[in-house]
Amino acid sequence: MFNMGMLMEQIQAEITALQNRLENTTFEGAAHEGKVKAWANGLQMLVALDVSPEIIRGLPPAELSEAVVAACNAALKQARLELNKEIARLTGGNLELGRYPNLD
Repeated sequence: MFNMGMLMEQIQAEITALQNRLENTTFEGAAHEGKVKAWANGLQMLVALDVSPEIIRGLPPAELSEAVVAACNAALKQARLELNKEIARLTGGNLELGRYPNLD
């Protein structure tokens, strides 16, 4: 006999496990020949940023800002792709979150 309660518990356990995996997985993005790096976790949160001192001293503020944004976006894009892959795995490919056509 079908047990809806057990199914819901199994789904919740899968979601919790996925959240834990994504929270503990990091994705790196880089810009300006790797001199600006950003890391995001699979939950789409920035967790670290590294900017080479030579870039800080050598770039105008506007270019430095652009490099930081580019590195962050690259890391977040990788995290988003992984999230979509995991969601597709859980849903059989019927749901995709965070799709931004101009970034894919």
